[in-house]
Amino acid sequence: MTFLTGVPGFLGTRLLRRLAADEPDASFLLLVQPKFEARTHALLADLDLADRATVLPGDITAPDLGLGDRYDAVADRVTRAVHLAAVYDLSIPRDVGWQVNVNGTRHVLDLLAQSPNLERFGYVSSAYVSGRRTGTICEDELVHDAGFKNFYEETKYHAEVLVQDRMDDIPTLIFRPSIVVGDSETGETDKFDGPYFVLNALRRLPKYTLMTRVGSGTETVNLVPVDFVVDAMGHLLGPEGHEGTVFHLTDPRPLTTQALLELFADLLDKRVAYVPVPPSMARGLMSTGVGQFLGIAPELIDYFDHPSRYDSSNTRAALDATEIACPALPDYAPAMVKYARRHDARSSAMY
Repeated sequence: MTFLTGVPGFLGTRLLRRLAADEPDASFLLLVQPKFEARTHALLADLDLADRATVLPGDITAPDLGLGDRYDAVADRVTRAVHLAAVYDLSIPRDVGWQVNVNGTRHVLDLLAQSPNLERFGYVSSAYVSGRRTGTICEDELVHDAGFKNFYEETKYHAEVLVQDRMDDIPTLIFRPSIVVGDSETGETDKFDGPYFVLNALRRLPKYTLMTRVGSGTETVNLVPVDFVVDAMGHLLGPEGHEGTVFHLTDPRPLTTQALLELFADLLDKRVAYVPVPPSMARGLMSTGVGQFLGIAPELIDYFDHPSRYDSSNTRAALDATEIACPALPDYAPAMVKYARRHDARSSAMY
């Protein structure tokens, strides 16, 4: 019995579909906020999973996960768990992030510590628990005092600290995706944040135009398509024995900011002259009406001029014998742009 939080969210829904397809006999316990209960039942009907999944209205911020007298029975039934539910907003207030991301993770860990049949637990963290660290960041590294760009990063960091502290007692795999974008084949997504803000900004500008470029443009921006993330997690959550391992689900060949801008501009048939501005000036500019017009959140600026690289040795080794690999952005950017042009929507979540 797989216990899953984060449905009917972007990643949670896709992971549920992947796990259900991989294991036709598997059944699921879905911890869902009450306001999403009807939506989740409709989703299960669409996926033909209504007879394989039980919806549990609950709340990860409550010590008993909002399960009440169902708590012990749920703990006894769980054999596998994945915790995805979190607030992924870059502008999140610290108290909200702490309550959901940190305390919510603590409460899930408490349940799993009382699950006698648990075989493995997948925790979805973020590559950006690295905060303001620079240089090459390895999967086996976590604790640092470099600071954070925002409270999203800080609260996800402290949540992963909790998870790692209990890995001796709970058989855990930790996944750290970078910025997740649409499907590499279809471009499909339901969250138009991160690089989609840049796409929308370019779309609003004339064919021949000026555009700000944050910093030198030589730092990389790490994007990964959702199908790679879900396929990797689905495989690694199998019975191969990866417990105790941290996986960076990141692009090993990320583009620089300048290359990313040029790629999107070409796909949108724009001719752009780039004006370099310091990050501090760019953040200030995006806090004004200019940022509102372009649709670029000031919190996003920090991700376009930060000198960090994410080593993914554990991930590459574990997936080496499979066909699962992160595709190169130039190969799937056309699908990403095409889908975004057909679905002009926005969201403030990271993934």
